[in-house]
Amino acid sequence: MPKHFRACPRLVALLCLASSVWAGAAFADLAKFEIDGRIYTKHMYQNDDSQGILSLGNPFWPDKVSGHNGVGSEFELSFRGKVSDSVEAGARIASRFGQRWQDWWESGASDFGGQENTSGDSAGMNRAAYMQLRGSYVQLNTRMPGLDWFRVGSSDFGMFNPWTVGKVRYIDRDNGRGYFASGHFGKDDQFQYHAGIIAMPKLFVGPGWSTGLGDPNLGGNAFWSRDWAYAASVRWQPREETTVRWVADFTQDLEVDKADADAVGSTNPTCLDQLGQAIPGCVINHAVDMLSRYSSWNSTLDIDHTFLDVWRVQGLIALSGQRIDPTLAANGVALNQGVFPLVYKDTDAFAGTLRLTGNDPWGTGLTLQAEYFNIGQDYNAIFGARREADVLLTDGLVGGGGQLPTLNLANEFIDFDDAWVESCIGWHGATGLATWEKDETRIRTEYTFINYNQNGQGRDVDKVYPTFLHSEGFTDTAIYDYANTLDRGRDPRSVFKRDQLRHTQIAVADFRQRWPDAHSLELDVKAKYISDVDYRRTNGAGALGDDYDGNIFIAKAKLSMPLWDGVKVGVLGQVDHWDEQHRTGTPELGYGNDVTDKQTVAFQSQIYWQGVKISYYLEYIHKFQDRERQPDQLWNIVRSKATIEAAW
Repeated sequence: MPKHFRACPRLVALLCLASSVWAGAAFADLAKFEIDGRIYTKHMYQNDDSQGILSLGNPFWPDKVSGHNGVGSEFELSFRGKVSDSVEAGARIASRFGQRWQDWWESGASDFGGQENTSGDSAGMNRAAYMQLRGSYVQLNTRMPGLDWFRVGSSDFGMFNPWTVGKVRYIDRDNGRGYFASGHFGKDDQFQYHAGIIAMPKLFVGPGWSTGLGDPNLGGNAFWSRDWAYAASVRWQPREETTVRWVADFTQDLEVDKADADAVGSTNPTCLDQLGQAIPGCVINHAVDMLSRYSSWNSTLDIDHTFLDVWRVQGLIALSGQRIDPTLAANGVALNQGVFPLVYKDTDAFAGTLRLTGNDPWGTGLTLQAEYFNIGQDYNAIFGARREADVLLTDGLVGGGGQLPTLNLANEFIDFDDAWVESCIGWHGATGLATWEKDETRIRTEYTFINYNQNGQGRDVDKVYPTFLHSEGFTDTAIYDYANTLDRGRDPRSVFKRDQLRHTQIAVADFRQRWPDAHSLELDVKAKYISDVDYRRTNGAGALGDDYDGNIFIAKAKLSMPLWDGVKVGVLGQVDHWDEQHRTGTPELGYGNDVTDKQTVAFQSQIYWQGVKISYYLEYIHKFQDRERQPDQLWNIVRSKATIEAAW
């Protein structure tokens, strides 16, 4: 790796020094100082015996806050100060979410050997609601030619895109920090750019979801304080109706060269071999050399053009690559049963999308959209968006949360009413969408066909391609755990199988009607059908008997209306029928047919009153799974979530 990448953070010190000299005095006037506050309380209930205030926590590091029964509160303060006409600064201080009301006086200590007791000194810091510094930054608004502002500190990375460095999910919205610059240049300021040097998180970016911590190949001596990502975005608008944008990022995980005599724990501390002879190239110079454990890059070029006022075409091409040093990064595909956030080999990949939108071109209320997508099987945005984003037009398989080109999805730290995201790596197909809207009526239909670039036979899922353990069956995101002990379908991150010949069809129809004269009553009805076929093996003994044929029917309706100003209530119902032939089994023992029927009814309400927001959601689920080769399963679940939030 070129040395100038490793030296980039040194440039930041010079920029900070120059900017601080130019900015002048650094004392804020109290009249230019703002404080915002927020209190958020959540009440979880479910008819089970779990204790906690979060439906799904971290599946790898078991936490003490996950569970379906409990009440907890969170408090935060946001500070913003205008230091001068050109300098602003801010920070957010928030309590650590996880303390339940029943904890009362928990101090955050972990005394008594980690055994929980009544002392208030046993549950640990995640149950102490301590205040934590978040979102700290200083921003210099320079008014200099070509440089609008320079920021030191927190950012949500929203200036890039989901294919490169993605906007961080809401719970981490200002935990990321770095050095950022933005500016304009060119004739009539046609060019706008953003650039960032980002401190890589020690969690989730890299092999094993870490930048070395916990990696057995590093022997417990990971070095993460100099791990950085570099990102840039340039937007060019040659004319009002045309925009061209280039975005790219590069991440690098550096580790200490243990052969360097100056390194802690060096394998050559004296630069002499076992015979006392000098080791060639080994020098004791009080400087430590670095090696690249893992590096990755992503680059996108997209064009957005509007023509004839109502037609819009959006095209994107994307490239990605990664390099892994197997001596520094352990093979988690082999060691962790296929649960690993990247393919364990050096890769280069391509992806592309092309979308055409006609916004009511004939004045009849009909809007048409069509999208072609082709995402390479090895494309992986390791630092891309992990949730709360979407790169494709389709409703997808799991529905609601969107599709993202990464194996690094974040369907954890969520509650049961939050939408799920799914990986679209390897998807190759097209979507057609028609929406007719007139007055208070909207009808929307979709058809999507998906082939898969990873279709093939004999894929190495033992050492190279991760399977995420659970790769069979339609995913039930309403009732799911990462251990998947109760057979709740494939993991949304599971995109590789040993033998696959798969194609998927998705059809959706959505009807919405409002009646303004009937107290603004609103009805929303949605029907969805998924045909998911995987021939699995194409040759060998039993190849004709292992074909998966999934037929998924989902229908739901919601009726809602405001009772009076600031108060809105709704009732929901959903019926699912999943007929899955040859869903689970093995080539040796054969496959069984499973049929799942699920009914859901729910009530929800929202109240906005004098600056307070109160929400309540109550849900009942009845699910029966008729399984041919395993015992049948039954669920009768009642659960609710209530929140109250006040901000000022």
